[in-house]
Amino acid sequence: RLHGRCDRVLADLADPSSLREAMQGVDVVFHCAGHYPTRRDAPDSTLATGLRQIDTLCDAAAQADVRRLVYVSSTGTVAPGQGPSTEADTFFERPTQSLYHALKWEMEARVLAEDRFETSIACPGACLGPWDLKMGTSALLVAAARGLDVPHPDGWIGLVDARDVAEAVVRMAELPEPISRLLLVGHNRRLQSLLRDLSRRYGTPSPSAPLTPERAIAFASAAEAGDTKPAISRAIVDLIVHGVPVDSQRSRELLGISYRPLASTLDDWGAWAGRLRIIPTEPVRTPA
Repeated sequence: RLHGRCDRVLADLADPSSLREAMQGVDVVFHCAGHYPTRRDAPDSTLATGLRQIDTLCDAAAQADVRRLVYVSSTGTVAPGQGPSTEADTFFERPTQSLYHALKWEMEARVLAEDRFETSIACPGACLGPWDLKMGTSALLVAAARGLDVPHPDGWIGLVDARDVAEAVVRMAELPEPISRLLLVGHNRRLQSLLRDLSRRYGTPSPSAPLTPERAIAFASAAEAGDTKPAISRAIVDLIVHGVPVDSQRSRELLGISYRPLASTLDDWGAWAGRLRIIPTEPVRTPA
């Protein structure tokens, strides 16, 4: 079983020798640093960067005789299904709805085609929980707790506690045989409904009506073209607009994973964010 602490080694996805050095004597590599498109003004170079980095990482893993790579991808690669989508619902060619979807699909395809070592792909939804210092998905929680009304679309979002994702990928590494791809989502929610629940939790004003998909995409794109950080990123808008409900039953069965209740995740995140003064006060718990 995996145990203990790993030595910390500085490495760079653009530096093959640093990756090889970091992987020496390593049995399993967890790749949680896939390229993330932050701007849409250079799609070709963004795709090229993501694929170059994943190729460099895989080459280094092969040269270091790594046994298994567990690549943490995204539910952005999940196609719509007849009901909640499962691992069987995939895009058979690069999706065209957004740069984020295209990039994640291309990187997954490279990992799935790898034959020099074992590979497993984890596709978590929007990760929430304590210690999110980069304020990724948690930015929406911060806005709600501070009473900020961020322009947003409505759509399906799959939520999962980051600690459950960590447990799941470790279990994927420990399995005798690799699982090619697993979806990791604890809760499917419509964003507008979630924001209303958050406003009640934090005692802040209710959110405004959602933007249409077209207006939300235009808003996020225009904001990213400026010099300041946008209120909501284009990648997040794309994930919401094109989101689908996800069925994670396979991960429960194969990994024996139990996803934390959303209220528990929000309680723990709020306590942590309150201590760090990221939000004004600790969350106000309201009856279910």
